[in-house]
Amino acid sequence: MAQMIPDSEPARASRGELLLYKVLRDRLPDNYIVWYEPIVKGLHPDFVILGPDFGLLVIEVKGWSAGQIEEANNNFFRIKQTKKGPTYSESQQSPLRQGKGYIDAVMDKLKGEAILAHHTGNYQGKLMFPTGFGAVMSNITTSQAHDHNIYTLLEQPQVAYRDELLEWEDYSDEELIQRLKAMFKVSFSFPALTNDQISTIKGILHPAIVIKKKPATPDSVPEGVELPSDSSVLVTLDIDQEKLARSMKDGHRLFSGVAGSGKTLILLSRARAIANRLTGHRVLILCFNITLASHLRSLLHSDSQNPQYQERIEILNFHAWARSLLGSLPNPREFRSDEEYDKCLSARVLSILQQLPLEQKWDSVLVDEAHTFSPDWFLCCVAALKDPQDGVLLVVSDGSQSLYKRRKFTWKSVGIKAQGRSERLNQNYRNTQEILTAAWSVVKPASGEVKVEDDVTFPIVEPSAALRQGAKPVLHLSRSKDEAVEALINQVRSLSESGYAPGDIAILYRWYREKDKPMFDEMLKRLSDLGLRSYWITESDDTKREYSVTKPGIRVLTSLSSLGLEFKVVLLLWAEQFSDCCNSDREEAAMARRQLYVAMTRAQDELHLLGSGSTRILQELQQSQSFEILQESATPVK
Repeated sequence: MAQMIPDSEPARASRGELLLYKVLRDRLPDNYIVWYEPIVKGLHPDFVILGPDFGLLVIEVKGWSAGQIEEANNNFFRIKQTKKGPTYSESQQSPLRQGKGYIDAVMDKLKGEAILAHHTGNYQGKLMFPTGFGAVMSNITTSQAHDHNIYTLLEQPQVAYRDELLEWEDYSDEELIQRLKAMFKVSFSFPALTNDQISTIKGILHPAIVIKKKPATPDSVPEGVELPSDSSVLVTLDIDQEKLARSMKDGHRLFSGVAGSGKTLILLSRARAIANRLTGHRVLILCFNITLASHLRSLLHSDSQNPQYQERIEILNFHAWARSLLGSLPNPREFRSDEEYDKCLSARVLSILQQLPLEQKWDSVLVDEAHTFSPDWFLCCVAALKDPQDGVLLVVSDGSQSLYKRRKFTWKSVGIKAQGRSERLNQNYRNTQEILTAAWSVVKPASGEVKVEDDVTFPIVEPSAALRQGAKPVLHLSRSKDEAVEALINQVRSLSESGYAPGDIAILYRWYREKDKPMFDEMLKRLSDLGLRSYWITESDDTKREYSVTKPGIRVLTSLSSLGLEFKVVLLLWAEQFSDCCNSDREEAAMARRQLYVAMTRAQDELHLLGSGSTRILQELQQSQSFEILQESATPVK
């Protein structure tokens, strides 16, 4: 069964399109991807089919009857239409001309990706796989096409007529593949496309699902194919994430999911898709952390291929957004508690929004890491919409990453229509199984000791098994904090020598006090002495606001500010700072455990915890059997 996007029969599809949708879904193998009405370079083909041993085929479906066609040539058909009124004639492109237009729109882009084209030999500059276009005339039989002098303009095998379409329901998968291959004007055998090639093709067809660009490796192309040194791969959402992103309807939508499930990636894809399709549409992305807002801005606004993102998508942390509306923020010292401050702030923002002219409001509001928001802030998110009832409002969250004390509430109480509009994501894509197991052992409810209470609004979604395996996380135990720093320097040097770039590595810490400053400064100096540039993201509010993924250096930041980010390697310094994970106050303990869980799940490939002393949390980590334990000596780096 083919992977269909969307993965359910589209309500707006014509009868002919529905029939073809079912045939392609049921008869093509599961390594084929079929898109229904994707947006390809601003155009809307009916179907696009991609298979690793097949190539790329566009199919246009026409539901015209033979009697509707008044005139026809190779370029245009004059069609008689009757739609709840008088009959009229309408000129439409030939379906084959339409298909050619779709293919031509992407061919140059496809050839521009080094891993998709030949670079030597007789086929230099040509794609490694065939591309083509065809048409299905779902209401005209082959004999009717001959009788009405249409067949010479729409000849088989590039075109299939209704009688043949009905036969396809009984075809085997191989029979259908061979019939579709016959639609290619030029067909040839080729090595099966690799996962990286398929991902890159998807990224060219649908830029909104691109996550990042990475250097290609020899495995990015079939064996024996030459790989130019500057080749790259477009990394895209996986098929399940893309289905969610592309099938999402307008209105209020909720996504809850585990760390590393792609919540933020889906949110960004949604923002890109809206910005691509709707000119003049104002999109607002909100989050709590300054660093995360800067991270998201640097991802979207640095995209030189899509300047519309910077023009149409505004990205702010909530307090910066409030300041932009109010001019200045209330003084926190004037309030007895954070909750009182948050309620006052939201009341003032809400008052401004209620007076704001409609044209100054937003068409779409997307909230990332919503579990960090004060409940009343969601009232502001709804009020910011031009259409509060049916405007696009996407809220993504993870209850296991709730890092701040917030009172419980319901979505209905803050004006969000949640019933029947929520999705849960439990698949972890970021971490290795070993890292995920270690992190979940910290945050999961521990019988008789710490119970993490579930929350109806922000449910805790237990992760399923990670897709990758890797090295066991390492717990480095030292006699003192300065020896832990020494162990960290040694480990960073080893990571660098093994091939990790500075930007792949993050050093997280929970806090550092004035007495820790000499050790911290010494750590940064020692990294510099090793020739490794450091990038202290959370040195100040200014450095957090200016954070960019494009800046080089080993990332140095607090565990709180790491929420929403990810790195190939994470080193968590002074893990004993999480001693309140074993606090007798269960709420305090649960909050600390979630923060430790967040820090640990930032790591994609390697995780190192460095601690000293004999705190209960370090003892618990030792006994969990999730870590390799290293007793560190004080040997200095040379």
